[in-house]
Parts: sequence; C-alpha cells; structure tokens
Amino acid sequence: MPDAILTDDHRTTGPAPTERTAPTLTIRAWWDPTLADRGHDPRGDYVERFWLGVVGPSTILLLRRFARGLEVHPSGFRVGLVDTARALGLGTGTGRNSPMVRTIDRARAFGLARELPDGDLAVRTSVPTLPRRHVQRLPEPLQRAHAAWLAEHAAHAGASSS
Repeated sequence: MPDAILTDDHRTTGPAPTERTAPTLTIRAWWDPTLADRGHDPRGDYVERFWLGVVGPSTILLLRRFARGLEVHPSGFRVGLVDTARALGLGTGTGRNSPMVRTIDRARAFGLARELPDGDLAVRTSVPTLPRRHVQRLPEPLQRAHAAWLAEHAAHAGASSS
C-alpha cells in the first residue's frame, strides 16, 4: 500500500504524515457492477454539472482527487487528512465538525463513499445517475438540462441495442 500524499499533478511525493503528526485515511475503490456501464466518472462533466448542486464543491473535488489516486493506485492509497484538507482549501482541522470531516461525511451520506469495517474509506469509482428526488431540488434550468441528458442517453442506449 503506498504511503504517500496525492498531489495536484497526479503523482505521489514525500512521506505521508505519521500517526503522531497527523491523521491519515486509507482510500479504497468501491466498484459497483451495476454502475459499470451506467455510472459516471467522478471527474466527468455529468458529476460536475448535476451532482455539484447536491453535494457541494468540496465533495466533488474530494471525489475527483480520490478517483485520480485510485487510477494510479488501484489497490488503494493512504492520504494525510491535513494535507488533503489544505489542498482542497478546507483548512487544517480534522475534528468532528471540521470542513474536511464534514466533506467526507457528505460523500458518505449521499452514497458516494462508505466506511469499511477496518476504518478505510471506500469511494465509488462510478457515480450513479442523480436520483429523481435530488434532481427536483436543482434549479429549473438544471432540471431541464438533466431531463434532456436522460432523453439523449436513453435514445443512444435504444439505438445501440437495436
């Protein structure tokens, strides 16, 4: 398991913080076979356009960062929470009410990440299409754009199965 800090240039550099200096979190892939063909890359346009207004920018950035890390380290990797929080502009706190912990909790609350029994964090490698209940909370122009997106992709799916 790599013990490194994921940086913006997609490489790992420097030693990870030790348990004494800063908390770390091990990130693992949450592969869902039902989303293998229908899901969306966390770094893709769909997630940015439609999930952003539901989970917020810090959660989207976190998912993107972790998706890049899992691409480089498919078996998982460890991040320093303080360094990751700072890289996302979330300060340096790691307490229960810190922006970083709230961001992770938000990803979990919306089913984009889950805590594993060993304390690791499994992060979706494919994000589901936004549930209708969340689409209804989007601004009207985004609701229309989402409906158009669904119709376009349903048409493509129908054409490819003919």
